Amino acid sequence: MALNEKEIYFIADKIVNTLIRKGLIQLKKDKPVIVDFVKQTLEQDAQREKEIDQKTLLYIENYKEQIKQENIDQAKFFQMIKRKIAEREGFVL
Repeated sequence: MALNEKEIYFIADKIVNTLIRKGLIQLKKDKPVIVDFVKQTLEQDAQREKEIDQKTLLYIENYKEQIKQENIDQAKFFQMIKRKIAEREGFVL
């Protein structure tokens, strides 16, 4: 399920507030600038994960018949291949 822009902003704001409250960061810029940076980072990661999903689907398409014949759990197979592609590309899921 993809998050909408408001949800991503809410998460980014929550992350920044938590880091400030726990004393893990001290802001050298205005809070909205930091929240926007975190929001952009989350959006970039979400886009990267979508790209990995697409690569996974393309990979699975090549083995569609074999998956059916061997009665492989498609959801588990998708997750396994996705993890391998993400790892190969240096992306942490």
